[in-house]
Amino acid sequence: MANFVTVLCRLPSGIELELHDLGILKERASSDAPIGLASVPRQSVLLNGAKHDPTYHPAEGRLLGRAGRTQVDADFWNAWLKQNERNELVTRKLVFAEANPTKADAAVAELAKERTGLEGVDPENLPKDVKRMEKE
Repeated sequence: MANFVTVLCRLPSGIELELHDLGILKERASSDAPIGLASVPRQSVLLNGAKHDPTYHPAEGRLLGRAGRTQVDADFWNAWLKQNERNELVTRKLVFAEANPTKADAAVAELAKERTGLEGVDPENLPKDVKRMEKE
């Protein structure tokens, strides 16, 4: 029986995680002739983004404090994490995993005030050089 983790994604529309064969990538990188074709992943998983959070409503459009949840095979997640440990998705906690849905909800609540930089601008708190458009 497979072991699963709950992977959380704070990106608005999600992302596809790809697991590559590092040996093939090393061969491609050391090749004398340029290789024009993209590397083919050996396995991939599509993560739900913040717009798939159960509390997200399109009319409100608020992404802060929201994250999509996807059940991912633990072996895939551990291998992907090992290949991408320095990736900003990991270091900035834009994509991370928890052991179960309860812990996932607690982790999202803990990060609720931490901005990702992908949220929209608060219309009540506009930057100094931005003005509201006047209606006719």
